[in-house]
Amino acid sequence: MNSNGRAVLTLALAAGITLAVPDARAECHWWQFGTCSDSTVGLPDEAPRTGVVITIDVSTNRAYLFRDGQLIAKSGAATGSGKEFVSGNDMWVFHTPRGHHKVLGRIKDPIWRKPDWAFIEAGEPIPSPNSPRRNVKGKLGKYAIDLGEGILIHGTDDPKSIGRRVSHGCIRLPDGMMSKVYGAARVGTDVYVFDSQRPTETAPSRDIR
Repeated sequence: MNSNGRAVLTLALAAGITLAVPDARAECHWWQFGTCSDSTVGLPDEAPRTGVVITIDVSTNRAYLFRDGQLIAKSGAATGSGKEFVSGNDMWVFHTPRGHHKVLGRIKDPIWRKPDWAFIEAGEPIPSPNSPRRNVKGKLGKYAIDLGEGILIHGTDDPKSIGRRVSHGCIRLPDGMMSKVYGAARVGTDVYVFDSQRPTETAPSRDIR
């Protein structure tokens, strides 16, 4: 604190006024993933300020693309619904995993390998693992980025889903944003998925078949 600051504090104390002295770094909560003290919206404190960084704010369903700490592009996104789907002894949780990820692969003209739950949801019989009925073209848009564990950032044939929590765990982006993200990303690029707001404590809904 400089001399002017000390003088103001002395006068305030003499007048019985309580001053709120801001901390250099605000207290952060686990659910914010370090975003509370960051001056750049969409860029968590943990994210590097060099190179390309992709971030997804699940609280607001927004996607951001940064280069050297500067925002290049942003858009809406669709993220996991959080629902639980149960069929017999099998259960799937449609959740978008938070945390620090890395780009594991880039895919042009991705083909969706339709999983068992998709056939069950549609009321269709489950085909064999190698059945051509599992291969669906165009569902994931023109580009996809692999984050591992079956989670992709990809385009969509359902633009109305953007901005909502309706996916089965993957992150959907509109075509324009997906093209920019795909063009900028490389294997090893940092991806941060976080909540800028406190997550709700309500239990996920469960669909039992």
